[in-house]
Amino acid sequence: MNLSLPFVLFLFLSLHTCITTGGRAQRKQRQAEESLRPYIGRVEPEKLCELLKCHSPAGSWCQVVQENGVRVPMCVCPQSCPRQRAPVCSALGKTYGNECLLHKEACRKRRRTALAHTGPCLVSRAKCIEEELGQFPYRLLDWFLLLSRMGQSYVPAAPSQSCLSHTQRTLLAQQRFTMLDKNNDGKLSRRDLRKLRYKRMPLEHCAIPFFQSCDSDRNRKVTLQEWTTCLVDHTEAWFYHFMSMRMGSRKLCPTIKENHL
Repeated sequence: MNLSLPFVLFLFLSLHTCITTGGRAQRKQRQAEESLRPYIGRVEPEKLCELLKCHSPAGSWCQVVQENGVRVPMCVCPQSCPRQRAPVCSALGKTYGNECLLHKEACRKRRRTALAHTGPCLVSRAKCIEEELGQFPYRLLDWFLLLSRMGQSYVPAAPSQSCLSHTQRTLLAQQRFTMLDKNNDGKLSRRDLRKLRYKRMPLEHCAIPFFQSCDSDRNRKVTLQEWTTCLVDHTEAWFYHFMSMRMGSRKLCPTIKENHL
């Protein structure tokens, strides 16, 4: 069989890219595991698993395994999963019977899939009620934050959205706007927002009403200023109202740099 030179070069470059990428992930994995070695035997391995970020194999998750008679945390691809029913929702909006099944499929497809939340993914409803529309911006920004961290190295001090500053929330909103604005015209239309994949979002039945609320001049376009103001201001308004209803209780947040998400 004769292969053209361009095709051979394409195969070589593709293979080289895969090897390079795989090697980098494996090095990160070794470094992550080695950083926990001093604590093995001193800290419960289940606790160490919560700190171990899995880079390789793609889609793997941390499980406690026996190694030379010692229980250690290790990133593995599940070969089989328990039948227990403990539904979880992935960041891509798919419900799995349990977290093990999520990682089993992620490993099979060789992709990193983050856990969005425990419990089944929200089922779309016919109408977005006022209470849900008020909560939607916060949930949307929370989803953006999760997507931005998928595939990144583990950061122990990575804050939840409740700990982000106004500047950090604004930056996150701007980054997502840029990704959605494919034609770089500085505006988002409903066609652009289809890339949000409504069915994979929390409270997705509120997406269109939210977009309409951001379109302040009713021209069926949302500018960067409209998007950022609408998303960030509404997020913070809902969050502070929610916290005040809980009598001012608030989780402690780690000290972080302003530009870190």
